[in-house]
Parts: sequence; C-alpha cells; structure tokens
Amino acid sequence: MYRNLTRRDVLVRAANGFGSIALASLLDPIASATGRVNPLAPKPPQLPAKAKSVIFLFMVGAPSQVDTFDPKPALEKYDGQPLPASYGTIISQFTKGDTPLLKSPWKFKKYGQCGREVSSLFPHIAECVDDLCFVRSFYTDSTVHAPAMYQVNTGRILMGYPSMGSWITYGLGSESENLPAYVVMPQPEGTPRAELPAGVQASYRRSIRVPCSAPARVRS
Repeated sequence: MYRNLTRRDVLVRAANGFGSIALASLLDPIASATGRVNPLAPKPPQLPAKAKSVIFLFMVGAPSQVDTFDPKPALEKYDGQPLPASYGTIISQFTKGDTPLLKSPWKFKKYGQCGREVSSLFPHIAECVDDLCFVRSFYTDSTVHAPAMYQVNTGRILMGYPSMGSWITYGLGSESENLPAYVVMPQPEGTPRAELPAGVQASYRRSIRVPCSAPARVRS
C-alpha cells in the first residue's frame, strides 16, 4: 500500500535530493550570520569595470547576416547556380542539398567613418555604425539552427554544456540570491542530426535512431 507523497518527500527524492538542499538554503533565515559561504557571491573583476550592466540578447532566427551587415559579392556572381561540389552536399531541414544559391535582394552601401557596409533593410541603423561593434568571425559546424545556436553559446553543437552566462556567473558571481543569475529561454525543437561529426554520428544513431549523413562546415 502506497502512501501519498508530500511536497517535502518530492524535494528529498527528486534530482538526488538537490531540491531539499535548495529548500534548506531558502528557509535558513540566519544563513548570513552562521558563516555560510555563498559560492555565487559577487566577486571583484580582474580589471575595473566601466559598464554598469550589460544586456545580451542572442536572437536565434534573426535576419541573415548576408542580408544585413555582411554582404557576399560572390553570391551576386553565382546567383541561381548550384553550390560548388567542393563544399559537399549540405542537407538540413530546409534543403536536400540541391537548392540553388540565392543572392541578397537588398542593396548595400558604406556608411560612417568606418566604412561599414549596411543593407537597405536598416537605413536608420546605418546612420550610427561608428557606434556599433560588428563581429564577423563567427562560424559553426552545423547548417541547422539549433546545433549552430548551441555552438555559438557553448562551443559545442550538442545541448547540455555551460553557456556564456554560466561562465560569467562563475567568474563574477551574482548580486542577488533571490533571482537567477541569468535566464535562458530554450528552443524546444531542433534535434541535431546530419551535422554531427562522424565520430558522434555513430553513437547518436545507436542512441536515438536518427538518420545521419556527412558533416558540413559553413562559414558565415
């Protein structure tokens, strides 16, 4: 005969008891007076900080870089032609590898003292390019959004690894014990498939039976 579980039972049993550890910390009204060490307490930075706060928004699904701030003149030349064979066959949820190349429909012009090229999509942003920082060295090992998103934020195409927010919290701590140090709103779909490295493909196929093909590298 089973008895009803209380909420305390769930906290003790679930997740190897980590829930009860968190509860004990929250319910301790004199934690600061007992000499408890908070591993996430604010830590002084290595260098004096000029910025008081930073808001980081990684907006997956935003307009393509080739349509906004990173023109690709070669796309004008090869518009409508198939991808050169030297790139291999790139397969994703949007193409079977036979989709022709497409040039950007937007026109680019140089703006500001820096001479940064901006497309006609952003006429107002183009007026303040000298105040912006453009990073054009990113590349990923996947043509699928979700694995590429994981790699940009964690360095790996698989989920479950610490992101930039984790490392910043580890290095600098958090000013609040009542709020999370950072928040991630994950993308529920996008299981990595064809773009896994060859060594990972076999183990991934054995574990979840997902068809895989040759990996591809795409530079942005």
